[in-house]
Amino acid sequence: MRENFSTKVIYGNKVRTNNNDSSIFSKLWEEFLKNKVQGDIYAVYSNYESDFTGNFDFMIGTEKKNGEHFITIGEGEYYIWEVESQDLSGVGKAWNEIWKSDLPRAYTTDFEVYKTDGSIDIYLSVLTKS
Repeated sequence: MRENFSTKVIYGNKVRTNNNDSSIFSKLWEEFLKNKVQGDIYAVYSNYESDFTGNFDFMIGTEKKNGEHFITIGEGEYYIWEVESQDLSGVGKAWNEIWKSDLPRAYTTDFEVYKTDGSIDIYLSVLTKS
C-alpha cells in the first residue's frame, strides 16, 4: 500500500553499517532501549551507498530530542509493508521478503515505525511514476 508521509525529524544515535553483520543492529537497539523512551520509535535507514547490499546509515530514535544525531524524514510517497508483530522475527522476515520483491525502491530513506499499540510498519522510499 502506498501512502503520503509528512516530514518528521527523528533524534537518536546512528552508525554507518551494512546488512552483513546483524550484531551492529542489536547493539544499537540495546543501547537505545536503556533510555526507556516513550512514544513511537523509528529505525531509519538512509544515505545508501547503493542498494541493500551496500553501506548505509542506521539510526534509532524518536520525535523527542535524545541522542547525538537527528535526521529529517522527507515528505513524500512511501510504500508501507506491514510486519507480523506477534512474530519475534517478523521484522527480519519482512526485510527478507522486501529484498526479494520487485518494488521500485528509491533507496533514499526507509524506516520502521514501532508504534505504541504494538504494531510495526516498514516505510520504503519508492520511485514515483512520472
